[in-house]
Amino acid sequence: MFPEKIKDFLITLIQKTEGGEFTWIYDDDNSSVNLQTNEFSATLKYTFNNNEEYGEFVLFYFDLIANKEYRFYTNQTWKDYEIARRLYEVAQSSGLNLPF
Repeated sequence: MFPEKIKDFLITLIQKTEGGEFTWIYDDDNSSVNLQTNEFSATLKYTFNNNEEYGEFVLFYFDLIANKEYRFYTNQTWKDYEIARRLYEVAQSSGLNLPF
């Protein structure tokens, strides 16, 4: 389960991505989306846990100023999973050039 501060951060990332401030890189091979800014990088990776039979997201947050990486985890059994799922979909579509 994500800490409250991380949930708030993800919600802000959703808003900024939907507002066109951020364009993420989607990596289909690794089921992940990546964002690079001057202050931080963020990678949200999806996996399916076959043993438990539920989806999981891991957020890798790298603070470029402090040079530290942090990892945060949620899965389908927790309420904050929907926030991660929404960010993943918004981020995945942020770089699309659709015809209309």
